[in-house]
Amino acid sequence: MQLIGNKKTFGIELGKDMSAYQLSVYVQGKDILQYEKGGEIYTYRWKECQDIIEWIHENMKYILSDDKFPLSISAASSAEKCEVSFKLDIDNIEKYEILQEWMFRHSWFSARAGSYLADIYFVRNNNMIEISWDNTNTFKEDGI
Repeated sequence: MQLIGNKKTFGIELGKDMSAYQLSVYVQGKDILQYEKGGEIYTYRWKECQDIIEWIHENMKYILSDDKFPLSISAASSAEKCEVSFKLDIDNIEKYEILQEWMFRHSWFSARAGSYLADIYFVRNNNMIEISWDNTNTFKEDGI
């Protein structure tokens, strides 16, 4: 496994064995890609990481720029803003498409290719990158 950064503050670790890639994203000592199913904790593994790599390559310019959230929503994080926006009745299709495009640029969830990849948002906030997530109900139907 190759670690970039460090596990105590922020780090990304990637490895590969004969059957799958293993990916970990550490924020303050916690691997936020781990998930629990049936009482067991699993590390994120998937047969192919190309979709994630392509997503990062295509969207890094938006993550590093001042690409502001398209709706006026007060929340502590981008993940919370998205959660609130899901509950809004957005009847303007153009506004909805702008919101959806922003979400695709800042969350790699669309690159999960059917895997249990956590829905994480990467957004520039002043001179830092905010990493926020809330996967409480993301894969609830699958018992995760």
